[in-house]
Amino acid sequence: MAKGSALIGRTGTGSMRSVFAFARAACLATLASLALAGCQTSMTAMAPAGMSQAGAAKIAGTSLAFLPVQGPSTDVAQKFEAVLAQEARKRGFEVATAPGSGLKVKTYLDAYANDDGKTGFSWVMNASENGTTRTASVKGAAQASAPAAAPWSGLDDTAMRQIAAMSLDDLARQLSGEPQVAAATEDSQ
Repeated sequence: MAKGSALIGRTGTGSMRSVFAFARAACLATLASLALAGCQTSMTAMAPAGMSQAGAAKIAGTSLAFLPVQGPSTDVAQKFEAVLAQEARKRGFEVATAPGSGLKVKTYLDAYANDDGKTGFSWVMNASENGTTRTASVKGAAQASAPAAAPWSGLDDTAMRQIAAMSLDDLARQLSGEPQVAAATEDSQ
């Protein structure tokens, strides 16, 4: 995957129409936020895409302790952990430095070759208060435009940020009690 390339689709259940409707609503919300940002003297954490301000207020300040990411090599896992922490802060979460504080978040990440010769990524993110009883669980999958010869090579910074953003937005919605975003399959239109 070339630098700055993007994931080309999220897979799962649902319809592409709902994804496009959600994307259109998210773009409009972003434009409205940008217009209002000019009136602000300081920025606060942005609400996850598609989340109400009330939902964002419920998660504001929630502390997350990211446990080591499972799946990729150690260096890729550490880069992804840093991206998760950055994206979590953008969404109003606090990132705990001590593993004993906050919700413990365990992330499993996989890269694989799809049947069509492209790179695919799948992930599961589990959050728990005590490390054993799940408070929230997020699953996702996406396809990248990179050839699948070496799937992990497709996990560049852009792909990491997109996966982290989708995962944390879904986690935030789950923790706030707001409805989840339906993922789209590429063959359901």
